[in-house]
Amino acid sequence: MAKQARSLRTHELVLDAAAAEFVRHGYPRANLQHVAARTGLTKGALYAHFASKEELARALTEHLDQVVDELLARHKDSDLPANEQLRALCCALAERVESDVRFNAALRLVMDEAQSAPETPRLPADLRALAAEGDDGVTEPLSSESLADLAVVILVGAYYTAPDPERRGLAERVRGLWDAVDGRQAVEETGTL
Repeated sequence: MAKQARSLRTHELVLDAAAAEFVRHGYPRANLQHVAARTGLTKGALYAHFASKEELARALTEHLDQVVDELLARHKDSDLPANEQLRALCCALAERVESDVRFNAALRLVMDEAQSAPETPRLPADLRALAAEGDDGVTEPLSSESLADLAVVILVGAYYTAPDPERRGLAERVRGLWDAVDGRQAVEETGTL
């Protein structure tokens, strides 16, 4: 039993070390020797837990999917208008990036892969679905699709322009961008500055 618990702790340690490596270097430049060094394992011992870099990345992206599902469920059942649901979801995602290195790494992996993938990544598709479900006409002058695109731009733009790989301050930046958008929408609705 003690061996099983130690193996599980090592497995978790490897995931955290791999996440830190992916956050800093992305998938192509991530080095499993650095992951092994961070954990104090030999490369052979590392491979006993994960057979490849791809398997490590897959474990992290599965974590991302699980967290996104949880956050979507929490924000989808809200009575808020679509724009407020998307704002709350984007802020929650940004907070998770800051507090969860595995989530941060998986988001980077997914966004990096999306640049060459033929299909839309899951997260933007989920945001579009949330916007469409919550579309109640309150989001004028934006369509639900444009609102979802705006949410992606705010989240991804703030993520990629963050000053450090840990994305410290990301949630605050995302909130600030939503505040700027909300201020512009208020100006358009009232016609005054």
